[in-house]
Amino acid sequence: MSAPPAGATAEPRFIREAQRALGELGFRPGPVDGVIGRKTRDALARYQRSQKIPVTGSLDAETMVRLDIHERVSGPAARLESETGRTFEATTRTAR
Repeated sequence: MSAPPAGATAEPRFIREAQRALGELGFRPGPVDGVIGRKTRDALARYQRSQKIPVTGSLDAETMVRLDIHERVSGPAARLESETGRTFEATTRTAR
């Protein structure tokens, strides 16, 4: 299976995960909505520049690898989200 072309638009679930990852890293991609709008495109370009990879402003194969999108989408929390339609964030609490 080959990687998508450099300027390819990814599926909305991959875009949402990229938006979450970019937000966690402080790149402010705008709303986590699965759409590559101006803010997401700008955040992608800033991230790519910071990683010294080709600046495309799109969620290309190299950027997906660097952001670890496939793992984020296929990880346990993502499976719960797809099964229930909800996002769960793991938190740990210690008894006092």
